[in-house]
Amino acid sequence: MSIIKGFHHLTAGVSGAQEDVDFYVKLLGQSLVKKTVLLDGEDPIYHLYYGNANGDPGTLVTSFPFRQKGVRARPGSGQVRVINYSVPRDSLEYWRDRFRAKGVSYAQDMTERFGERRQRFYHPCGIEFDLVETDHDGRLPCTSEEIPEAVAIRGVHSITLSLREVAESIIFMTDALDFRHVGDAGPYHRFETSTGGPGMVVEFLHEPERHQGSSIYGEGTVHHVAFAVDSVDQQMILKERFMAMGYIDTSESVNRNYFRSMYFKMPGGVMFEATTTDIGFAIDEEPGHFGEEFQVPPWLKGRKDELLGRLEPIAV
Repeated sequence: MSIIKGFHHLTAGVSGAQEDVDFYVKLLGQSLVKKTVLLDGEDPIYHLYYGNANGDPGTLVTSFPFRQKGVRARPGSGQVRVINYSVPRDSLEYWRDRFRAKGVSYAQDMTERFGERRQRFYHPCGIEFDLVETDHDGRLPCTSEEIPEAVAIRGVHSITLSLREVAESIIFMTDALDFRHVGDAGPYHRFETSTGGPGMVVEFLHEPERHQGSSIYGEGTVHHVAFAVDSVDQQMILKERFMAMGYIDTSESVNRNYFRSMYFKMPGGVMFEATTTDIGFAIDEEPGHFGEEFQVPPWLKGRKDELLGRLEPIAV
């Protein structure tokens, strides 16, 4: 049994906070699960969590809106290039019409890979997304008054990593993380963990000529991908395994209030995270009321009003 249960969340640096909320909530039908603050550094930057109404691991994409700080990251290899969302079969035409009506940038041609139809579209800050059709995703749909269940997003389907070299990263995925290498399609390599299917898939895109991207927090890139594990004990099993294989670029277990995070870089340079599922979002808001109020961890309670006062107001 693999320690990794699938995705927990993805975290990106974006532009403005309100346009980010509008993209995920108004356009895509996601729920704003949590409004909190970046816990690294002194400058107040929102940390916004989007997913299904329950905030289930594997449905979550989170954002740091960095426009107010004026920091841009550099897209390139060694990063998550595409965030792929799962949608039901025969729903891409609905989404193309919706993107056209809302003025959202999207690719004119749909593609197919590994037997799945895909539609590329773009976040306002330029981050790439695909909608991927599948018949096999039973997760809670992200519906709204405009988005019916029959076409609604179910969660993160997969991620596509841009890598200059793939050989050592293939070994890392299979030997260190217990993923299965299940197929290749030209420059693409597909890996699955646990039961496979949506929420369990990682793709490599071999791009040997693409320049290395940056690793900083900043607008315009996906900073890291977090995989779900049960507990800190499971994190430590992974850490010991990485160290034994020579992968020593691994953090300690860090308190992120709603979970504990252990960060590590895979050989191709992408920042990974092992995230515990033993805390959750109900520690400061009741289920059914997630994302309604600005929240800070206990050690920042005394600064809550000050921090909120220095952030851009947002409306959902």
